Amino acid sequence: MGEVTYIDAIRAAQHDLLRDDDRVFIYGQDVGQFGGAFKATQGLKSEFPERVLDTPISEDAMVGAAIGAAIEGMRPIVEMQFADFSSIALNQMVNHAATYYYRTGTSIPLTLRLPSGGRPVRGLSTVK
Repeated sequence: MGEVTYIDAIRAAQHDLLRDDDRVFIYGQDVGQFGGAFKATQGLKSEFPERVLDTPISEDAMVGAAIGAAIEGMRPIVEMQFADFSSIALNQMVNHAATYYYRTGTSIPLTLRLPSGGRPVRGLSTVK
């Protein structure tokens, strides 16, 4: 079977979701051409150009837009560059996504990816 790294498994799972469900899209900073801070989306933009989308630097806007998309039937995967930045979107996560079902009966099928504890990817140079 060979060795599969954690990041390779994440990338493969996201690929399979994009391939199998047209409602799935990936939304985050540098997830497109750059492939994400830890390369979890590397290569996905070329295969799914209209569903791997780079965002502006605004974590609360990223999560808010994804919540709206989920309400309308989409299946967003939001990738923040680092988990440390998630507190900027805490209001969207806690007061909107997490409580929406109990207020309306409508679920929010949303995945938030918050990478943490990473190290440089093999083959990439590090800044010293």
